[in-house]
Amino acid sequence: MAAELHRHYCRILLSIRQRQGSLSSLLDAALKRQLGADAARLQEWCYGVCRWYHRLDAIAAQLLERPLRGKDQDLHSLILLGLYQLYFMRTPDHAVLNETVAASDALHKPWAKGLINAVLREAQRSRDTLLEHCAKDYSQWYSHPVWLLDQFKRDWPRHYRSLLDANNSPAPMTLRVNRRQLPRDSYLKQLEEAGIAAHADALSPQGLHLMQPCDVLALPGFDAGWISVQDAASQLVAELLPLHDTARVLDACAAPGGKTCALLEAHPRLQLVALDADASRLTRVRENLARLQLNADVTEGDLTQAHPYAPASFDAILLDVPCSGTGVIRRHPDIKLLRTPEEVAALIRKQRALLDAAWPLLRSGAHLLYSTCSVLHAENAAQIAAFLTGHSDAHALPLTVPGAQLAPAEIGAQLLPASGGHDGFYYALLKKD
Repeated sequence: MAAELHRHYCRILLSIRQRQGSLSSLLDAALKRQLGADAARLQEWCYGVCRWYHRLDAIAAQLLERPLRGKDQDLHSLILLGLYQLYFMRTPDHAVLNETVAASDALHKPWAKGLINAVLREAQRSRDTLLEHCAKDYSQWYSHPVWLLDQFKRDWPRHYRSLLDANNSPAPMTLRVNRRQLPRDSYLKQLEEAGIAAHADALSPQGLHLMQPCDVLALPGFDAGWISVQDAASQLVAELLPLHDTARVLDACAAPGGKTCALLEAHPRLQLVALDADASRLTRVRENLARLQLNADVTEGDLTQAHPYAPASFDAILLDVPCSGTGVIRRHPDIKLLRTPEEVAALIRKQRALLDAAWPLLRSGAHLLYSTCSVLHAENAAQIAAFLTGHSDAHALPLTVPGAQLAPAEIGAQLLPASGGHDGFYYALLKKD
């Protein structure tokens, strides 16, 4: 099984580096192969190496006399795994060396055993020197690409180091208690009786933090729709968007449906349209609605293309736009390997197009809540400022988020990721004249 596990890991990391899939999609495909107890090990390897990729890659560059050939990049992935285990895991050093060297057979490259052994032994001997070298370069030490680190410095000159630390910390498992089913305190008691330690979240009135992540099927009442997994900052949509109980609401980028369901749990009589351009992801929306016993009009479509909605046909719009995901890097560390400045620029254009397309659909006096899981000014406050400049009938309303330590933002509410707490998130509430 060890050989198979190393093959899975190398395939996943190499595919990510070659931009042939995301960590979550590639890992999900591997886990369907019935890896049993080794599934958690594979997940730890993949997430850990992605999280610390830039530091590990810098250490490997110091240890290798010359870069490995293109056809031997699987060996590069294997070396990074050995370094990750030596520097970040509690696996005994001798076990790391033995397993990693032996894994060259699994890659059908037994000739590389001597190379891998030499690199990892030198990594043991020169650990302090290698780390001191990395500490001189923040991109290596904090394991972020240079362009993103520089952008964080520009956007958050007083906060960027804590932001980098938060991005490299494990994300908590946060639940949203279905207020239609039971109060949060009652569910806390259910967890206590099941021996699952948790505490109430200070940000979301429906949120709970688990002290240790677990399989959702082990949670009381999951199948019955008592709870959903959703970050606390993401849950705030139900608190920040003003609604009356029977309002006609458009969730314009709805998949996978967490915010759709949060709105319906708070206002079950809403006439809610859950729209998304990705038909495959709408399957998740329908599954979530069915499990939680909620109803919405689930529709495939893109507001920036032809659509059937008349002007002024909605009482409220939630616009949770596609974004860089820079507020959820700790949950998706492969963002550091996959995202590029060019992609962020394209996303900014898409966000503006969605804002421009959604605005005419809103009735006079109604509200649009714009949100991202980004911490980049260009996608957030700067995006909204540009929109307001071009729309004289739009006004930004002040937002208060009890329990949150908001980062400075000219418009809206910006949350930076908090170690042990919520993700990075941005909200802006607009009202139409």
